[in-house]
Amino acid sequence: VALGVAPAVLVAQSEMRPSVDRYTVAGALGGVSGGTELNEGGAADWQPGWAASVDATYWLHRYLGVRAGAGWAQDSISGASVAGRGRFNKFTYDAGIVVRYPMQAGSGTLSPYAVGGGGGVAVHQLGSDSTWTKPAGNFGFGVEYRLKRFGLRAEGRDFVYSFDRYGIDRTQHDVAWQGGVTLSF
Repeated sequence: VALGVAPAVLVAQSEMRPSVDRYTVAGALGGVSGGTELNEGGAADWQPGWAASVDATYWLHRYLGVRAGAGWAQDSISGASVAGRGRFNKFTYDAGIVVRYPMQAGSGTLSPYAVGGGGGVAVHQLGSDSTWTKPAGNFGFGVEYRLKRFGLRAEGRDFVYSFDRYGIDRTQHDVAWQGGVTLSF
């Protein structure tokens, strides 16, 4: 009796997710810009910078996964009274949920997705000896095109945290847009 049940269970599990889709690791490069003005008059603002990230996703189901990631971005403030250099390194670390909808597209798979979660942002002003960390939430959207194990991905995410330094007290939105590669196994 147990032998008759086992093949049915294996078939049901294989329909949930392809065999090369238990884990996905990714790396990406792109840009970042502050989505908010730093003061009421709009004179102080973030200038666009660059961003890089890595992440890993464990797929619980064909449509649902959990992701952990880290990123490094650098941008600068213009029009604000900031002692020293106005350039900042921002290090993000996060964990979240990924919801996707994979569709057959030619010989590959096209998967639009949404991602959201929480973590933190560590901010370091270049030329300074201090770094401060704030809790952060994030949400975003993306699309992946995959041929078997390898894929290409484009993603936009908003990291939201409190920026309360240099006489500024605002909810900060660091919007990162990136393109990268994925490897699934």
